[in-house]
Amino acid sequence: MTREDYFEAAMNILATEGHRALKMTVLCKMLGVTTGSFYNYFGSWDAFAPQLLTHWEREQTLRIEELSGQAGDALAGIFTMKELATQLPHESEFAIRAWSNGDPLVAEFQRRVDDERVSALRGMVSAVVADPVAVETLSLMGISLLVGVQSMRSPVDRDELHRVFDEFELMIRRHAGVSAEIPGAATSA
Repeated sequence: MTREDYFEAAMNILATEGHRALKMTVLCKMLGVTTGSFYNYFGSWDAFAPQLLTHWEREQTLRIEELSGQAGDALAGIFTMKELATQLPHESEFAIRAWSNGDPLVAEFQRRVDDERVSALRGMVSAVVADPVAVETLSLMGISLLVGVQSMRSPVDRDELHRVFDEFELMIRRHAGVSAEIPGAATSA
C-alpha cells in the first residue's frame, strides 16, 4: 500500500459517494487495511485531508500546466490543456467543490486550484491573443465551462465536454486570428 493508493481510493469515494462519505473507516475498508496502517502513513485524519488535496492540486492542476507548457507553442499548449482537462476526475472534483462549501481548509485549496487554472489558461491565451480584456474573459470562461459542466452533469459526458472545449478553442483561435480548424479535432456532422 502506498500513499498514492490512499489518495486514489479517496478520490474514488469522493466520485462515487461524495465528500460526506470520505471517512477513515470507509477508506481503510475499501483498501482492505487497518486504521493502524492509515496512521502509519498519515498520523491522523486531520493530516490526511491536506495531503490528499495537495496530491489533487499537484496531479490535476500543476501537472496539466506543466505538460501543456511542453507542447511547443501556445496553440498546441491550449490543445493539450483541453485534452487533459477532459480527462480530469470530474465527479471527484465536483465532490471537492461541494466539500469546500463547508470546510475552510478545502475552500482554500479549491480557490488556489481555481486561481492556478485560470492563471495557466491566461498564460496560454495571452501568448496568442493580444487584447488583454479578451485574455481575461477567455481565461475565466474556460475554467467556468469546466466547473459548469462538472456541476451540471453527473457523470460528466467526456464527449460532450470535449465538444464544449472544442468550441471554446475555436473562440480562442478566432481571437488570435488563426485558422479556425483544430488539428486532430473530430468534426461534427
